[in-house]
Amino acid sequence: MDSSRECIKQLTEKAIANSPELVTLDEQIALIDKRLVVAGERIEHTSKKRWTNYLSTDPLRIAANVFGGGDVQKDNIAIADLEVKSAELEAYRANLHRRKAEIKSELNEEILSLVLDYETAEREYVLAQSKLATYNQQRQLIEIDYQFGNGSTTQMLSMWQQGESLEADVIQVENKKTEIIRKIQQLTGLTPINNN
Repeated sequence: MDSSRECIKQLTEKAIANSPELVTLDEQIALIDKRLVVAGERIEHTSKKRWTNYLSTDPLRIAANVFGGGDVQKDNIAIADLEVKSAELEAYRANLHRRKAEIKSELNEEILSLVLDYETAEREYVLAQSKLATYNQQRQLIEIDYQFGNGSTTQMLSMWQQGESLEADVIQVENKKTEIIRKIQQLTGLTPINNN
């Protein structure tokens, strides 16, 4: 059971690393992080230069700045605007992280489902092979018996038809296993593996 869990874990990690949507989300998150750094630097710069608003030779401008208007008000609005934009970017980044976690969870569930389907198909394959082997032994005995005049042609035709049906079952299960492996390879980006 531990090897199955480890296999699922490794396949999930490969699927996550191979997901183009996750790569895009990571790029978007990195871009937002850069924009947040720039916004933080601009807020800090604007906050630090506020005292320069009080330096002026124009008495009306000095009075407006002292009472919170003029350049001081303009800087306060610029800072508030940058803080709002930063908060929006952080909210958007949080949504991207949430979506990233959802995709990882979906990939984990899909890999788990495919591995369980493969294990089920493998059991079906063993059972179908066993039925075919048993049939082949019975067919050989009945054919020998038929060659000595025992049994009917109808019975032999029915026996051969049953064999074709059992062979078709084996092929169907093999195809099912191959399709599951193809889906896992598509998700993980792994090269073809031998499933026999």
